[in-house]
Amino acid sequence: MRTTLSEIKSTISILCLTSSIVSGCSRGVSIISYQLSVISYQLSVTSYQLSVTRRFAFIYSPRLPLCLPIADH
Repeated sequence: MRTTLSEIKSTISILCLTSSIVSGCSRGVSIISYQLSVISYQLSVTSYQLSVTRRFAFIYSPRLPLCLPIADH
């Protein structure tokens, strides 16, 4: 009877260990996915900033060559 109880306890401890490992892995996966989402958000923000700067450069680029010859003269 004692051997069966010890076996049950050992199996329960093994199950608890595996469940804690699995929960730790899922926690790590969720942290990694969160970091990936943060990185993708930062990338989208930088691409948006780049597009905005390109728009401003496109808006002000025709005016710059007009100003430059006046400055040369």
